[in-house]
Amino acid sequence: MSAEKNPRKHRHKRHYTFMVISGDSDGSTKSLHLNHARTQILAYSVFAVALVLLCYIIYSAITINHLKSLEEVQKSQIVELEAQSGSLEASNDELETQVQQLKAALNQRLEEEQISAEEAENNAIPSGFPLAGTASMTPALDDPNETTITTLTDENKDTATGNPILLLESAPGNSVIASGTGTVLTVTSDVKLGNMVAIDHGNGYISFYRNAGDPLVTEGASIDKGAIIFVISDSNTTLGYQIQQNEQYIDPEELIEIRG
Repeated sequence: MSAEKNPRKHRHKRHYTFMVISGDSDGSTKSLHLNHARTQILAYSVFAVALVLLCYIIYSAITINHLKSLEEVQKSQIVELEAQSGSLEASNDELETQVQQLKAALNQRLEEEQISAEEAENNAIPSGFPLAGTASMTPALDDPNETTITTLTDENKDTATGNPILLLESAPGNSVIASGTGTVLTVTSDVKLGNMVAIDHGNGYISFYRNAGDPLVTEGASIDKGAIIFVISDSNTTLGYQIQQNEQYIDPEELIEIRG
């Protein structure tokens, strides 16, 4: 007995047809038929386009959100930078004010220093009167080769020789004082007037104070203008005053300031 054979089931392929029908105004129609393969290609193409469009939309949304975030950050940074700029401007104004104040203080300091330097320079010139108190003055010449000082008169002023010297007669109780600031160069005895003090003023000037009193200064000491060198008593009322400029004796009357 032969076995009955089961009939084979055949798979039926589905076929899709995509048809587009268009009508014209004259009543005629046109149709476009797509078979299964073309329909699948069209579907896949539409799907791919839709997928690309969807990805583009998602990417655009992400990009826009990122740009919005960046915009917020930039706005925050701008606000912070504006605040910092305002603070820096205020600090700059304050610094400019301080700079102006420092410049003014510096200019004032320089001006004061210049005035002090000018005063120091002027004080170093032996132009002051060498006596504290009144005195009579007699021009004279001192010849180192002679034993006495020659007082100048109308008769001998053209023939007398020697270095210019000013003889001052003062009353007891007055003082011989430095005519300018400087350093005591020498304190020595003087055969004609007793003692001699020489002051180097550091600018080419040297002043000489010749008196029979006891010197109140020592060699090498710094001395101010107006400092006491001798005290006048009954035994030393005469002061011989001389000035050298650049190692040459000059007439003291040409330089000293006489008041009164």
